[in-house]
Amino acid sequence: MTEKSASEGGRIKPLAIFSLSLAAIAVALFLYGGKLRRFVRESLMQRVTSAHYEILCPTGAFTQSAMSEFEARREPLFAALDKKLGGADSNKTIRIVFDPQFPMMPADESGQQPYMVIGTTVRTRLNGQIPEIPAAADAEALLRAAWGEPGNGQLARWAAFWLVGEWRGAEIGMAAAQVEQRLGHQKLASLLSDPGDEISSPDDRALLGAAWISEIAEFGGMDAVKKLYAAKMSRPNLAAVTKALGTTPLELDRKWQLWMYAYLAGMPSLPADSSMPMNMQTGGSH
Repeated sequence: MTEKSASEGGRIKPLAIFSLSLAAIAVALFLYGGKLRRFVRESLMQRVTSAHYEILCPTGAFTQSAMSEFEARREPLFAALDKKLGGADSNKTIRIVFDPQFPMMPADESGQQPYMVIGTTVRTRLNGQIPEIPAAADAEALLRAAWGEPGNGQLARWAAFWLVGEWRGAEIGMAAAQVEQRLGHQKLASLLSDPGDEISSPDDRALLGAAWISEIAEFGGMDAVKKLYAAKMSRPNLAAVTKALGTTPLELDRKWQLWMYAYLAGMPSLPADSSMPMNMQTGGSH
């Protein structure tokens, strides 16, 4: 090899390394550029911290007093949710990010909410001058911290509503009874089936789903809810739910109907001598 060719070879190697480095950087930016930009954006945000929360928003979006008031309202919520879970998340911190670039997500057939929960981080849209986010977002974050990633997103949302225990200010059972008065009793096959059948409203489906989780908790305890939460299924269906809970479809429907009827019987609009619906199943377990 001549000195000239050796010299050219020595120059080519650094050039090749440089080119490969640029290519690697380009690939990294393509794959992780969004996360990197979000990290930089969030690192510059205004924040308020407390025992169990870290609240972030763009600087100047909310006053410091508004953020502090929002955080102060959140601490009692955390305590109530954590108590219901048996204190499993007492040392956890929920991170809530109000992001003006967070995409608006209209409610879909599964009752999707305008926020996203990943681990114990909640991201939501920045709207208005007062920070707001549903309590179910905190509940979903705590469930993920206590029980891990859910087997199905829809059941995880229902479980979060159950953990909160209220639906727009009303106790879940009473709110669900109002829906049943309007629609008639909905068997689990309808509740778990593809949307658009007997239950066309996403809100009605989400509320009845939360009520059903409440019934599972009342009759089967926290362990039954945890089994249901962890069960892997692409879409909830009666067969998968029955398998997860180790029971039968008839028994599931019987308990669900009995639980709902107890609330319906207490509704003020029903006559005092209201009798059990004709399709009530009174048989025992099978």
